[in-house]
Amino acid sequence: MLRVQGRLDSDNADRWLPWLFALLIALAFGLMYGARVRSLDGGSGLAPWLQAAWRRGHGGAGVPMTGTDPARGTWSIVSEAVLQVTRVVPAESVFVVVQAIALGLAVVPLWRLARREARLRVGASTVIVIAFALAPVMNRAAMGAFHPELLAVPALIAAYDRSCRGQWVRFGLLLVFAVLCRADLGITVAALDALLVVEGKRFPGGAAILCGLAWSATANVAIGRDVPHEALTPAGEFLARSALPLAVAPDVFRHPWDTLLDLAAEPSVIFLMVVLAPLLFLPLVAPRRAVLAAPCLVLAMVADRAVQRTAGQGVLDLSPAAAHIGPAMAFVFVALVYALARIGHQSVTRVNVDHRVLFALLAGVLLLFATESPVSPYEHPWSWGGRDALDGARMQSADLVGHDAAVATSPQVSALLAARAVIVEMPPHPRSFDKKRIERIADEVQAIVLDTSETVDDEGQPVWTSTRRALVVDEFEQHGFTVVSDIQNVLVLVRDDGA
Repeated sequence: MLRVQGRLDSDNADRWLPWLFALLIALAFGLMYGARVRSLDGGSGLAPWLQAAWRRGHGGAGVPMTGTDPARGTWSIVSEAVLQVTRVVPAESVFVVVQAIALGLAVVPLWRLARREARLRVGASTVIVIAFALAPVMNRAAMGAFHPELLAVPALIAAYDRSCRGQWVRFGLLLVFAVLCRADLGITVAALDALLVVEGKRFPGGAAILCGLAWSATANVAIGRDVPHEALTPAGEFLARSALPLAVAPDVFRHPWDTLLDLAAEPSVIFLMVVLAPLLFLPLVAPRRAVLAAPCLVLAMVADRAVQRTAGQGVLDLSPAAAHIGPAMAFVFVALVYALARIGHQSVTRVNVDHRVLFALLAGVLLLFATESPVSPYEHPWSWGGRDALDGARMQSADLVGHDAAVATSPQVSALLAARAVIVEMPPHPRSFDKKRIERIADEVQAIVLDTSETVDDEGQPVWTSTRRALVVDEFEQHGFTVVSDIQNVLVLVRDDGA
């Protein structure tokens, strides 16, 4: 046993062990999210990205389903490169694989930071990797749609590692990649560079601060996105959470009191608990590194509160919000590395961390994983990937709509119909179907796929009663639509002149 431990603690093991962890994590995330996509449960943000991929392959035809292209609305240049790959590879596969690889790669620089800079032993470094893989926030991020900001996570950790070793060219290239993932990350990059200035590395830090802030400020002016003031569909809510961190950045500084109120609100506090509690709040032991996560966390929480006021659902639902603080988690885990190094004891060559501390950290991660993660054993992830009769009904209904037809669809079916020029996502609840909305939908589309199969809402009441369903269908029929299919409560309505 001692011989095995000695071999794992050697420099030779550091060359292959982190890559093994990266491969296992990428495979796990990729297989699980791939199974969810196959089960038609790819998340509310998948449809906008699928339509964006279709539009790239058809010369930009049509209009974005949420009114804003998910890549251009956040100045995500890296996403444009990913979308070009979907011209030759199915979009769902590209999104699943790219996101899983990015999250897997993040543990490689994290391991190197723990082993080379913090001088932790292999046991403590392994616990950090396990904590990263099982963190509920990272799991929720990995299981929902495509999030270009997650591609910045390994780049940010690697950039910090390169700054510790004085490799400034690679440091700069990694930061450029990070800000190209999403424009508001220029503020996060500026925070990292401010730490370098404090540590005496003034030239690289000062130059990068100016570049990061200038990039985010320019993007904010160019995009000019406002906080939404009307009801949002799930896809619209997803895009708002992606784009609003940049849009609310000026308000954070202009209205600091309102910002503090948003951060002190119960949903924001609970969100911080889910971020830090699995790690036993240990990142706070290394405050200089932990504060690097603050810009991304603050912007995400303030933006989420703005979305909550419109959509009526805030950060308590971590699925749409989690990925948008993914870059902040990069520095949360950097802080965890240095926190363990600080509370450990220096031996001749390594820092020894008390096994009881590591056990407590592992227990905290496992408990929160079991209760908060979407891939918890209680969610039965091994059963994902199958399709039931309702999934079959949704697929049959989608097949009835012509590929060139402008279509309005319920959120449950959006991803199946996203590959077209015009798609309008309808709200999931019948109470949102007022006459004005129905009239607007009827004027824009030629076909409607209305999924009324959801049975119980958050209040324990039926979502689509027979009366509610009849009222909505009657309104559409008055605008010239006819029901041509009703399978498992999934209706297809077609206007007389097309489908």
